[in-house]
Amino acid sequence: MAREATLVAPAARPLLSRRARELLTGYLYLIPVILALGCTVLFPILKAMHMSLYNHVLIRPQEYGYVGLANYARLLHDETFWLSLWNSFLWVFGSVSFQFLGGFAAALLLHQSFRGRALVRTITLLPWIIPGVVVALIWEFIYQPNYGLLNDILSRTGVMTERVAWLANPGLAMPAVIVTNIWRGMPFFAIMLLAGLQAIPGELYEAARVDGASVFQRFCFITLPMLKPIIVVATATRIVWTFNYADLIFVMTSGGPANATQITSTYTLLQAYSNLDFGYAATLSVALLLIMLVFTVFYLRITRGLEGVA
Repeated sequence: MAREATLVAPAARPLLSRRARELLTGYLYLIPVILALGCTVLFPILKAMHMSLYNHVLIRPQEYGYVGLANYARLLHDETFWLSLWNSFLWVFGSVSFQFLGGFAAALLLHQSFRGRALVRTITLLPWIIPGVVVALIWEFIYQPNYGLLNDILSRTGVMTERVAWLANPGLAMPAVIVTNIWRGMPFFAIMLLAGLQAIPGELYEAARVDGASVFQRFCFITLPMLKPIIVVATATRIVWTFNYADLIFVMTSGGPANATQITSTYTLLQAYSNLDFGYAATLSVALLLIMLVFTVFYLRITRGLEGVA
């Protein structure tokens, strides 16, 4: 009996290639992140841009209306804004530079082997762990002119004979709050740089020591090049944080005296929650965003090539 030929139907071709299905699956996994960022980042930015085009003062609702770029024109002629912007640069430069130097020194010390190192590392983290508002209240007490700790120590040691109102003096208020921020921010650099130091292979130092390299040479040609990626990322992150950080100044001085410590972020908060001028506060926040974007692009350009190990 003749064997019947069996015809095999050709397999149906998938609508999407394997590569396309993998890409689609990856994008599907990104949808929750996109939604979260859109709701928490993109929408507030767009809302602030929209509010900046309106005269929106809560205590004068009858004046609410579209004003176009009038708030931005007001910004350009606002002397307090330009003063706050200058104070912001002083605040950021003074804080971050000394935070980095102090944190680097602390990281080098904590990288050494000594008894009680774990306890010292824990204590080093305390300023960073304490909430910013609590730090501000502690240092406000330290700077208090009548019963503050700083004046008491300086008086007892004979350094000064008259008590100083550190936070009420326009010439001393900004250095005082910068010192507070340095104290709080040093642990960030210390921990970041300590992690980088621990990741450097010990064989590099051993080989350099055998070749006769001094301590300074090992630091310049091994430690610094190997820490460049961490330094670039940590410094950029800390600059952005400090520029937007308003807790310390808002609690300690509220931008006073005579706007001596007024930075752009605190000025924005005062416009929104003291003057209830949400339209102008939104304009300030948009200006702050643009300044940070320009800084980020500029910083990434000048540090291009430093994010990789030399």
